[in-house]
Amino acid sequence: MNSIKVPRQFARADNWSACKALAISLIVVALGLGFPAAFPGSWLSLCGGALLFGAGILRLYSIQHDCGHYSYFTDRKLNDLLGNGLSIFSGIAHSVLRYNHNLHHLHLGDLEHRDVHEVYVMTRREYEAAPVSKKLFYRVYRHPVTLFLLGPLLVYFVQYRWPRNTLKVSVRDVLLQNFAMFGFWFLVVTLLGWWAFYALILGSILAGSFGIFVVYVGHNFEETYWRDTGNKNAHAAALNGASSLRLGVLVDFVLLNFGFHDLHHYNAKIPCYRLKECNAAIAQDWNNAAIGLKESVECLRWRLWDEDANRMIPFPQSFRRDIRSGLASASRSGGL
Repeated sequence: MNSIKVPRQFARADNWSACKALAISLIVVALGLGFPAAFPGSWLSLCGGALLFGAGILRLYSIQHDCGHYSYFTDRKLNDLLGNGLSIFSGIAHSVLRYNHNLHHLHLGDLEHRDVHEVYVMTRREYEAAPVSKKLFYRVYRHPVTLFLLGPLLVYFVQYRWPRNTLKVSVRDVLLQNFAMFGFWFLVVTLLGWWAFYALILGSILAGSFGIFVVYVGHNFEETYWRDTGNKNAHAAALNGASSLRLGVLVDFVLLNFGFHDLHHYNAKIPCYRLKECNAAIAQDWNNAAIGLKESVECLRWRLWDEDANRMIPFPQSFRRDIRSGLASASRSGGL
């Protein structure tokens, strides 16, 4: 597959569709806060509100993400204005998010720039040569509890308060975003009550966990694409370095089609509200990795990039054997 032709109308913003998707997303967010505010003390309203708020947050993140590519609205200033406004929900200053995400696109599939990607991956050779302490750290880091529970908590509540590349982009934007977000939280507590705030926090955690899972599956499937800088092909990386998450229409609604990650990487100018329609239009030419529920769970097995086989693999042996191998190596070298 040398190239895919995306019909021009799909790689073009439509303000009406953009406003409609934004309005629906804000209604879902409002319902997520409204239910626990209307029925304080009800665990059912809290859980329902958290699910709705989390779904709304994921949709708004997809919109902010498109604003960073200047693909959501036709007007560049409107994209910046909306992206900055949505930062109170995503938790990260829009200018920094845009900068970091564009680095992710630029270095997709580049082994020498893995630090710009959301989930770090070691190669098999790196892992085998690493000391036991580094192997343990990497195993803990790649554990599902860390990736999808502890990780989102640290990212949203700690890392995003001073995100990567803040000094390069804008300290002012980061400080203003923090001030605006905490101000929004204060208004929620003051006007809607503590149960609405609890739904906000719980919903944000749920959105972060599922969002990281979507990003993980988007790039950590078995036959993904990684190469050294000198051997990397940007076109091949875009075609083969991202998957397409197929978990049904409800998930497509919640993610605002962000699961069609492969098509987005191929052409970032396709706005989220057109991704699904575009995918259907070019389906006969588009044969990238489509991942359903079973395949997405299986992605949790893939921990290392095997540079000889050009695919993701599980850990080659148990950590107990890693320790034994490390002790044996240290003994042979005179370390013990």
